[in-house]
Amino acid sequence: MKFWAIFIIVASGFCFILAGYNLLIVATHPIKFNDQIILYSNEFSLDPSLVASLINVESSYRENAVSNKSALGLMQIKLSTAEYLIEYYNLDKSITSEELLIPNTNIYFGCMYLRYLMNKFEDPYTAIASYNAGETRVRVWLSDSQYSLDGTTLYKIPYKETSDYIIKIKKNIKFYSKIYINKPN
Repeated sequence: MKFWAIFIIVASGFCFILAGYNLLIVATHPIKFNDQIILYSNEFSLDPSLVASLINVESSYRENAVSNKSALGLMQIKLSTAEYLIEYYNLDKSITSEELLIPNTNIYFGCMYLRYLMNKFEDPYTAIASYNAGETRVRVWLSDSQYSLDGTTLYKIPYKETSDYIIKIKKNIKFYSKIYINKPN
């Protein structure tokens, strides 16, 4: 009888700890905007777990997030970046800052921008670094043998913010890849 009482207490404690862990995971890794993430990941040939990770790291899924550098919304897109993409891809549309705060629009332009960067850089993590630090800055790093040996891959990132950003993206991908494992991309 004593064994079963101890077993029940230990099992209950384990369940309590597991429930707390699951609450922590859900709090730090929101699962929102799945339809848009899957739609635009497919449209731009991106991994939806990468897009979800980027949203979590960029804005913690806050739709109205605005950075001190005027980046807007879930994927922290600058108006000038969206305007550049419209011109680059010769799209027949215009965009406002208010529209970039709409999740559907923001995820669309965020995925378009990420695909643009993926096409510009051979290494996906170099493209992701440029999402954070800027394309021009990353090109400077790639041309410097202190940071890149082959001109395509960064083996060292001189900005701690960008280095930390890549680490966070990789950790988030591990979580979100379990969510999106059976989703088409």
